[in-house]
Amino acid sequence: MALAKKNLILSVFILTCLVAIILSPQKYILVSSYAIEIWAKILLPSLLPFFIFTKLLTSLGYVKKVSNSFKNITYRLYKCPPITSYVFLMSILTGYPVGSKLVADLYMNGSLKKSDAKKCITFTSNSGPMFILGSVGIGMLASKTCGYIIYISHITGALINGIIYRNLKSKNEEKINYFKPQNEENISLSNGVMDSIFSILMIGGVVVIAFIIIEIFVNLNLFYPFVWIFEKIGINQEISNAVIGGFFEITKGCLLSSKLNLSVYVKTIITCGVISFGGVSTTLQAMAFLKDICGYKFFILQKITHMIFSVIICAILGLLVF
Repeated sequence: MALAKKNLILSVFILTCLVAIILSPQKYILVSSYAIEIWAKILLPSLLPFFIFTKLLTSLGYVKKVSNSFKNITYRLYKCPPITSYVFLMSILTGYPVGSKLVADLYMNGSLKKSDAKKCITFTSNSGPMFILGSVGIGMLASKTCGYIIYISHITGALINGIIYRNLKSKNEEKINYFKPQNEENISLSNGVMDSIFSILMIGGVVVIAFIIIEIFVNLNLFYPFVWIFEKIGINQEISNAVIGGFFEITKGCLLSSKLNLSVYVKTIITCGVISFGGVSTTLQAMAFLKDICGYKFFILQKITHMIFSVIICAILGLLVF
């Protein structure tokens, strides 16, 4: 019954989206075009090279040997195998959704069991320095200092977030000896490129769908209940729009937050929260890779806790700096 009810709600939502698109096709063509433009100009050039090279590095197996240097740290902090240190490093250098893609790759080739993959997600689902320091810090907040505060808070929040999920377990898992050579994948540039192109195309599709859903919500005024709740607790519409925008799409949320008529300190904290949560669009991108490892509930829960830790750290750092 529960599954049937869930499918009914999803079917009604999909039909609503289809009707909205049919009634205003020109509007949603423009929205789709804008989403594709963002994908083509920002996501494609920044993510595709990392997808290809990280896929090749994972296939080579050398990463596992290097990661063994961190075995004491990763096990003591997170009860995870050494290779998760490589995923963390790549996630904080490249950003969403590279960490999720790497976790999925390692799980699929047998380098991670499911419980370790889930634990790894909690500290490797991160935004990268190009976005935080460049786009947000310098571009939106006009402050390199704000960018560094957000980046440090975001990464530290992720490290703490992983610790609280360190005891996750899954039943009936096959044991893996992480310190013996595993079966490596066939090393092929063409396979790596094809896999990466498929992944980046999938992300493009998710971005388009996310932008269309946001536009439908705006047109149907479905955000009003959230705005009303915010107003009742004393939060004005300008701030609520930034928070709601960030809930759905990280870039839009950061842009709206940066334009708030508030102090730099408060704007930095709000922006840090938006980035650490990631938004629905980022969640959909990540779950396109993680569907065999965890559900939406777990992924969103760990992003909420990541956001809480990051915001607290950002508030403390901000008090020391501003």
